[in-house]
Amino acid sequence: MTMMHALTALVRTQLQLYLKNRKALITHLLMPVLIAAFFGSLFGGSGVKETARLKVAWVDEDGSALSQRIGEQLRQDDKLAVQVMTRAEADAAVRKGERRAALLLPAGFGAQASRWWDRRSLPEVQLWYDPSEALSAQMLEGLLAQHAMRETLAQSFKTGADAGGLATLDSDIEASGVSPLRREQLKALARAVGELQTPQPGESAASGATSPGQALSLPYALMTRALSAGQAGYNGYAHSFSGMGVQFVLMLGVELGVGLLMARRSGMWQRLRAAPLSRGLVLGSHFLSIWIIASSVLLVVMVAGMVMFGFRVQGSLPGFALVVLGMGAFTAGFGLALAAMGGSPEATRGLAIMASLVLVMLGGAWVPSFVFPAWLQDLTLWVPLRWAVDGLDAMTWRGQDLGVALLAAAVLFGSALLLVGLAIWRFRWRE
Repeated sequence: MTMMHALTALVRTQLQLYLKNRKALITHLLMPVLIAAFFGSLFGGSGVKETARLKVAWVDEDGSALSQRIGEQLRQDDKLAVQVMTRAEADAAVRKGERRAALLLPAGFGAQASRWWDRRSLPEVQLWYDPSEALSAQMLEGLLAQHAMRETLAQSFKTGADAGGLATLDSDIEASGVSPLRREQLKALARAVGELQTPQPGESAASGATSPGQALSLPYALMTRALSAGQAGYNGYAHSFSGMGVQFVLMLGVELGVGLLMARRSGMWQRLRAAPLSRGLVLGSHFLSIWIIASSVLLVVMVAGMVMFGFRVQGSLPGFALVVLGMGAFTAGFGLALAAMGGSPEATRGLAIMASLVLVMLGGAWVPSFVFPAWLQDLTLWVPLRWAVDGLDAMTWRGQDLGVALLAAAVLFGSALLLVGLAIWRFRWRE
């Protein structure tokens, strides 16, 4: 019984100690909930998923009534966010990743598409898409086909009826309940369409004949093309190494920040205070050392990915270096802020890891930010890691210019400056 009482007392003591550590308790309970909610929202766990609208550039070089009606239908589609652009604007927007795809209707589209039965004169519609958005391009291709077929046939037959009724079988017509005269008219139309679907003897493709299933096929020819400023196009490894490199460099900042707390507990900061060293000098030396370490680690990770998987810096090399240095600076500021604001190393480590994981999730390191719901995509623009990941993507497979990197680096260096200012303000020599 004595041993049982001792065991019970020890267990009770450990449980009480754990429950008293409120910061650790919050971390252990809140973090799994946040991560599970994040991924559940992305993959529609409740069955009702709010997906972000696909950002599409619409280029109508025809301006006909038909092309305008198709454009209006696409703008009203709740799956799309359509913006009217010129050809040059659409090209630049897709290459930069500002628009996920672009649809271009050429001059003469309306007149040619109205002759949908003549396969020799089909207009050539172009679909440009971001190389990382192949699935979205397929969805857009289907939506264009749906709206174009409906509007083209409605114009051809001067009716707003569903074009699918043109292929109705006799039995379905009989069961439709329409008047006998209307039934005979519909049957005649169905037979005529069936005859159009069947090639006649002596007809060839050169003479404009249609193969079975072509008479009511798409009233245009679609040309798809992946656009990026880089020559090699999309490389999934480039994004993966950018995301994972940023994540583990930030975790490195957490460990270095907690290490500074351990040094303060040992009394090292007190001994430094006895020397003629200013607060700014002490923090500045730590900032520089963490900055150098974090930048070097991220650079090595990216170079390793380039060597093993073949992606390259297809954009600005100085821009790539700026983004790497900016991420290193942000990591250093993050580590210093932890050291200046943290209490015990144990409690600070738990909260810092939670904060890091939230930044990594929202930054698009795990899952590309373009799959986030629309409201979350706007929110993540306030997360510095989003700019780091997007900046590295822009300088590698996207092949963007220095200006894109300058903006991303400015956000990272600015965030680092704010964190260093916070660290200086809250710096404490003792635990």
